[in-house]
Amino acid sequence: MKKLTYLVASLLTTATVGMTFTGCIDNDEPYGIEQLRGAKAELLKSKKALIEADAQYKLALAEAEKVKAAAEAAKFDAERAKTEAEIAEIRQRMDDAARIAEQTLQNLKVAYEQALLAYEKERLELSQQQQTILDGFYRKYFTALNNYNEKYMEYVRAQKDLVANALDPDGIAYDAKKRVEDAVANAQKALDDAQANIEDYNEQLADAKTWKPSELGAKLTAYQDQVEENTEKMKLIDLTIAENNNESEEGKALVAAKKALDALYNEEVEIPAYTFNADGAITIPGLTEPEEVIGEGWSYTWNSQYGYHGYNDAFNRLGNFKNSIRRYVLDDNDVEWTKAEINNLEAEKKEKTAEFDNLFAGWKMFADAYNVGAAPKYDAIIGYDELKKAVDAYNAQVPATQAAKDAYYAAQKAAQEAWDAYNEKNNLEGDAWSDYYEAVNAANEAYNKAVEAANNELDKTITALNNAVVKAQQEKNAADSKYMIAQGLADKYDDNDLKEAALAALKVAEDAAKALETAEKARDEQAPKAQAKAEKANDLAAATRDNAITDAEKARKLAINDAPQIADPLLDAANAADNKVNEAQDAYNEAWNELSELVRVWDNETQSYTGVYGAIDNQVEEINKEYQYEEEWYDGENWHTYTWMPASDYSLFYQFENEVNGSQWDAEVAIPECSVADVCAYSSSNMKYNIIALSNKIYGSYYYDKNDDDILGIPSAQLIPLTKDDIDKMLAKYGVDEINYPNSYNYYFGLFGITLYYDNRIEVANAYITNKPAIEAAFEDVQTQIDNLVASREELSDKIDEAGKAVEAAQEAVDELNADSWAEYYELQRQNDVADKMIIAISAAAEATGVAQTEQWTQETIDAAIENIEQSIKDEEESIPDLEEALARAKYILDQYEKGLISSAELAALDVEEAKLAMDAAKEKLDAAKARLDAAIKSVENAE
Repeated sequence: MKKLTYLVASLLTTATVGMTFTGCIDNDEPYGIEQLRGAKAELLKSKKALIEADAQYKLALAEAEKVKAAAEAAKFDAERAKTEAEIAEIRQRMDDAARIAEQTLQNLKVAYEQALLAYEKERLELSQQQQTILDGFYRKYFTALNNYNEKYMEYVRAQKDLVANALDPDGIAYDAKKRVEDAVANAQKALDDAQANIEDYNEQLADAKTWKPSELGAKLTAYQDQVEENTEKMKLIDLTIAENNNESEEGKALVAAKKALDALYNEEVEIPAYTFNADGAITIPGLTEPEEVIGEGWSYTWNSQYGYHGYNDAFNRLGNFKNSIRRYVLDDNDVEWTKAEINNLEAEKKEKTAEFDNLFAGWKMFADAYNVGAAPKYDAIIGYDELKKAVDAYNAQVPATQAAKDAYYAAQKAAQEAWDAYNEKNNLEGDAWSDYYEAVNAANEAYNKAVEAANNELDKTITALNNAVVKAQQEKNAADSKYMIAQGLADKYDDNDLKEAALAALKVAEDAAKALETAEKARDEQAPKAQAKAEKANDLAAATRDNAITDAEKARKLAINDAPQIADPLLDAANAADNKVNEAQDAYNEAWNELSELVRVWDNETQSYTGVYGAIDNQVEEINKEYQYEEEWYDGENWHTYTWMPASDYSLFYQFENEVNGSQWDAEVAIPECSVADVCAYSSSNMKYNIIALSNKIYGSYYYDKNDDDILGIPSAQLIPLTKDDIDKMLAKYGVDEINYPNSYNYYFGLFGITLYYDNRIEVANAYITNKPAIEAAFEDVQTQIDNLVASREELSDKIDEAGKAVEAAQEAVDELNADSWAEYYELQRQNDVADKMIIAISAAAEATGVAQTEQWTQETIDAAIENIEQSIKDEEESIPDLEEALARAKYILDQYEKGLISSAELAALDVEEAKLAMDAAKEKLDAAKARLDAAIKSVENAE
C-alpha cells in the first residue's frame, strides 16, 4: 500500500495561493462529493471523489485569482462612476461576491476532508487485484486532472494580465519579452517530448510483442515501481529547486529583488492638496470663493492608484475642473472672446428675445383666459355681444322647459305605477295556482328527504352490526389456528414452555369464541329495532306531507274567490293616469320647440361665416395664426420641420347642441344651461393644450413645478410668468451645480432660458476681455497641478520598471542554477507519462478481456495491450502537426514582438487565446481519462 499512502499524502499537501475573494464563484457542491452522502461510500467511488474534491479545491483557488482581476476592473469602474451611489453599489457587489467566494471555498475544503475520511475508512476493503487494475486508471485520471488545473490557472493568469493591460496600457512590461521567449521554449519542449514519447512507445511495443501471460503481472508491477521511483526522485529535485530559490546566493538575491519590487508597488505617494483661486478674475457662479479641488490627505500606491482619493481620482478631479471652467469662460469652440463675438451674441439675443415676446403674449392670453374662465380675447371677438344675448335668451327659457319636462316625466312615472298596481292584482288567480304548486312540491321534497335519512340510518346500523360479527369471526379463526399450531407442537415435543404456550393460545381462542357469540347476539337483537324505527319515521313523513298539501289547496280556493273585487278599481285608476301623461307631453313639446328654436338661430348660415357663431369662428382662426411657430426635430437620420398652431374646436357649438338634444327624452339628464365658453372655439382642454405647448416653447419642458402642486393637469408654474430666480431655485432644488446653470438655461428652459444664456455669455465675454492675463494664469496653475501629478506617477513607474528588470535578472540567475534540475525533473515526468500509458494499456486490456486476477491473464490480454500501445503511438503521431504549428506560431509572435509590431496589450490578448486553447485541450484529455476510469470502476464493481 505504499503507492496509496503517497497518493493520499500528495493530495493533502495542496499548495495554496494568495487570493482576494471578489466575485463569481458559485457554491454548487463539487461532482463526486454528493456521492459520499449515500448510506455506503464504496472505496472505488470515494477514491474518485477524493481526487475530484482536491481538484475542485484547486480550481476554487484559481478562480479566486481570476476574479481578483475582475475586482481591479470593478474598482476602476467605481472611480469612473458618476455618483457616490454608483460607487457604493459596485463596492457592495464586490463585498457580496467576496462573502460567497469565501463560503464556497470553505465548503469545498470541508467536502474534500469528508471525501478523504471516507476513502481512509474504505480503502482497506479493496483487494490487491482490484488495486492493481485501477491504479493505472487513477494515476492517468489524476495526471489529466492536475494538467487541466495547471492549464486553467495559466488561463486565469493570462486573463489577469489582459485586465492589467486594459487598465494601464502604458504601464511597465519588463517581462513581456521573457514570456514570449518562454512560449517558444515551451512549444519546442512539447514537440520534443512528443517525439521522444513516440520513440519510447515503439520500444515498449517491441518489448510487448515478446511478453508471456505469466510475466504480464510482473511487467505491470515494474511500470508501477518505475513511476514510484521517478516520483521519489522528483520530490528530491523539488527540494533542490526550493533550496536554490531561497537559500542560494542567487535565490537570496531574487528574494531581495522581489521584496524591493513589492515595496515599490506599495510605496505611498502623497498628492498635494490644491485649492483653485482666480482672485476674482473669473466671474463664474459658484466660484466666487476659492474652490477646493484636491483635499488634504490624498495619496496613492502603484497597487491602489485607482482607489478612492487616489491617483486616478485626483487626475480626473483636476482635468474635469479645468475643462469645466474653460468651457464656461471660453466660447463653445474654445475660442477667446472678442468684441465682434460679443456683437454677434447681442444680435442673436435680440432675435430670440423678439421671438420670446411674441409667443409670451399668446401664452399669457391663454393663461389669463384659463385663470378667469373666459374665452381668449373675448372682448375683441366680432359678434361676441350678439352671441352672449342669444345665450342669455336660451338660459332664460331653460327653467320653463325643464319644469315642463319634469312634469311630463312625473306623470309618466305615476301612470306606470298605476298600471303596475293593476297588473299585480289582475294576476291573483295565477298567483294562487303558483303558490299551490310550490307548496305541493315543497311537501313532496321534505317527505323524500325524511325517508332517505331514515333509510340511511337503518343501513348504517345494520352494516355496523354485521361488520362487528365478521371481525369477531376473523379473530376467532386466527385464534383457533394459533391454538392448533401451539397444541401440535406441545403434543409433538414434551416441553413445559410449549405446553404453557398452548394453554395461553387456548384461552385466547375461547375468548374469541365468546366475543363472536356476543356480536351475533347484538346483531339479532338490535337489527329488528332499527327496522321498526325506520318504518315509524317513514309514516310520520307521509302524514306531514299530506297535511301540507291540504292546507295549500284551501289557500288556493280562497284567493281565486277574492281576485275580481280587488283588480277592477285599479284598472280605472291606470286609465286616468294615462290621460294626465298626454296633457303633460303636449305642454313639454310646446316648451321644447321654443327652446330649440333659440339654439337653431345661433348657427344661422354658419358655413358662409355670416351668422353669429360663424363670425366668431372666423375671428378665432386669425388669432391662432398670430402664435404659430416652427419646431425642428431629428428622427435619428434626418431633420424635420414641424409647424405648431394653437388648438381650437370649431365643433363646440355642435357638441353643446348634441347635449341639449340628448337631454330631451332622458329623464335623468337635465337640460344644460349655456356659457359663452361652451360654444366658443376654445374649450378648457384646448386652452390647457395651448398653455402647455407655448410654455414648453418659451420656458422649456424641463421646468414643471415650483410649488409641487398641480391644477387640472397643468403645472402651476405654467400658469404664471417665470423669472430667472424661479429657474435658479429649481436648479438648486434638483442639485445642479451653480457653475452649470448657464448651460442648463440654454438646453432646458426654452426661449426664456436662451435669453438668460446670452446674458450670461455676454457678461462672461466682457469679463474675459478685461481680465484675460489673470484668467490664463489661473488655467496654467491648474495645468501645473496636473503635470506634477503625472510626473510623480511616471517617476514611480520608472522605479518599478528598473526594479522589475532587477527581478528579471535575478530570476534568470536562479533559472540558470535550476536548469539541470528542471531538465531532469521534466524528463522523469515524461518517463512517468510513458509508464502510465503502459499501465493503462495493460489495465485496459485486462478490463476489456474480462479478467480481474493477474494469474488469469492470457495471450488475449497481451494482444489487447499491444493494440492499446499502438493506439497511443497513433495518438502521439497525430498530435505532431498541431505541436509544430504551435511552435511556429510562438516563434512568429516572438519575432513580431521583437520588431515592435505587437504591443503588450495585444500580446496579453494572444496569451489569453493560447491559454484558452491549451485549457480546452487539457479538458478533452481529462474527459477521456474520466471515461476510462468510470468504465474500469464499473467493471470492477460487476466483478464483485
